[in-house]
Amino acid sequence: MIITIGRQHGSNGHAVAQALADRLGIPCYSKEIVDRTARDSNFSKDVVRSYDEKRVSPFAVPGMHLFGMDEGFRLNMQIASAQFDTIRNLAEEGDAVFVGRCADYVLRNRSDLVRVFVMADLPYRVHAMMERRNLTEEQAKKLVKEVDKDRASYYRYYTDQSWGDNEYYDLCLNVARVGTDGTVATILSYLEAMKKEKME
Repeated sequence: MIITIGRQHGSNGHAVAQALADRLGIPCYSKEIVDRTARDSNFSKDVVRSYDEKRVSPFAVPGMHLFGMDEGFRLNMQIASAQFDTIRNLAEEGDAVFVGRCADYVLRNRSDLVRVFVMADLPYRVHAMMERRNLTEEQAKKLVKEVDKDRASYYRYYTDQSWGDNEYYDLCLNVARVGTDGTVATILSYLEAMKKEKME
């Protein structure tokens, strides 16, 4: 089984993914995708990280405009392509949970795919980032909106779909309503229901 977790910034999506993977006894891939992509490509880890889920623009990443407009777009697309190859290769290794990076779209043709989107109310996400990063409320709100804008742009460019649109997910869950543990429990219940449905 392959589970993908899309997430709004500050929604604790990574914590949900890791806790879910731990409960299922399978790997969770997030920043590991960046590390594996760098290892298997000609790009350094810093360059891959710079373009990780960033807006498809030569000026989206500080300093990248020095390469020129065409080079900025080219790097973005080459790194995304390398990451998508990494996701496919990791999925072939066995059951896993993938966080972000268009994994739900990249692996869309797999019959064992379960696509989850984790969200939360804006005040919840702002408070989470204030705590996590020691930011003011204004700084946290700006960060949340900027990261979400990057992820939405990246997702739309490479999938031609709307990030967070429930049409493209099996489950959309609001962590602010049930907490991280409740979200994990809900996903596990859904997986169990799927299993029973297939057996009947």
